[in-house]
Amino acid sequence: MGHEVSDSAYWAGRYRSGKDGWDLGGPCPVLVELLEGPFAPPRGRFAFPGCGRGHDLRHWIERGYEAVGFDFAHQPDDLPVEPLDVLELGACYPEGFDGVVDYTCYCALHPSRRTDYAASLRGALRPGGLLIALLFPVEAREGGPPFGIDEGEIETVLGPGMDLLHLETPPNSVRPRLGRERLVILQKPRSGRPGPGPDSGRGAPSG
Repeated sequence: MGHEVSDSAYWAGRYRSGKDGWDLGGPCPVLVELLEGPFAPPRGRFAFPGCGRGHDLRHWIERGYEAVGFDFAHQPDDLPVEPLDVLELGACYPEGFDGVVDYTCYCALHPSRRTDYAASLRGALRPGGLLIALLFPVEAREGGPPFGIDEGEIETVLGPGMDLLHLETPPNSVRPRLGRERLVILQKPRSGRPGPGPDSGRGAPSG
């Protein structure tokens, strides 16, 4: 399965056959609430890797963000979505975004590709940029996709060179995912210095 999930044809087939159970049919409640609360990021240019049908992308655009989606298997006609392999985001758009929003893309990648993917996301961020990840499923499970996520990956995979601003188990996840998601907000240091990595700090993203 590791090779299949790296192929756009695999995901295109899932869309054609309606086997897209990850799709909520609308924007994710956790990300909707994020934009209404104290951790809402400043408006700017945001990337949505693996955006699929683009529900969250559309919502952020409607809220005034300059948002661009990336998906090599599905590109909605009415949204700005580019057919790019998400592992190429950092190379194609070096320091091109004020923020990156990941939901159900990290878990769709085979775990062997996650380190490269995280590096690509960090490379696409401008200094001071935010990596917002809603990780699911945070649990041990056989096979995938979705492939299980160890909570330690927040530090070891996503976190190198980044500052942790916020980490929570969202109380408003959709019922099948309640308690199985983690909302993570990491910031790329403005000065270019290596960040201290994830810690127990909490604070609103700085603009």
